[in-house]
Amino acid sequence: MLRSIISSGLIKRSFSSAKEPAYVVARTSNQSLPVYSEIKNGGTQQLTIIRRIQGDAEALKTEMAALFPDAPKNHIKVNPTNNHIIIKGLYVNELKQWLANKGF
Repeated sequence: MLRSIISSGLIKRSFSSAKEPAYVVARTSNQSLPVYSEIKNGGTQQLTIIRRIQGDAEALKTEMAALFPDAPKNHIKVNPTNNHIIIKGLYVNELKQWLANKGF
């Protein structure tokens, strides 16, 4: 039954090609990239946050993991509630440049 539905074309395939990413980082109202720094615990915890991610934030996380090859496993996290990516450390300018080079 399922094979006949797929072969008849009733279900469109939603596979993403290598050129088309599974996510989009939308710009803010003043056309800047939504990459922010956050400092917590009296300055002992420095974070970089990427907001306004539409689509698969996990795919963006795996691409960003290549930027930090020596980092521990929990260096980059995805908040599933609001689809934000949280990175330990301050990398605002570097990530803005990287996202701009990717075409966002």
